[in-house]
Amino acid sequence: MSEQTKPYRKQDYALGNGLFLSARQVAVLEQLNLGLANKQIAHNLGVAEPTIKMHISALLRAFNVQNRVQVLLKAKEMGFI
Repeated sequence: MSEQTKPYRKQDYALGNGLFLSARQVAVLEQLNLGLANKQIAHNLGVAEPTIKMHISALLRAFNVQNRVQVLLKAKEMGFI
């Protein structure tokens, strides 16, 4: 089964602090890992740029970090990407 068809399971996205990432937040995280700008991520995921900004803000809060680079570092450390 490919990553694209992998069924969503909430425990797959657990942060270990009682918080979970949504499947869409994980998709944004994967796009961030490619080094893409918000505008390109929005285009790739078929949503508006403000929606991407909202997801990134939620990721910053969830990982308790200050910027995109720190999100990526923490996500890699935790095995999300």
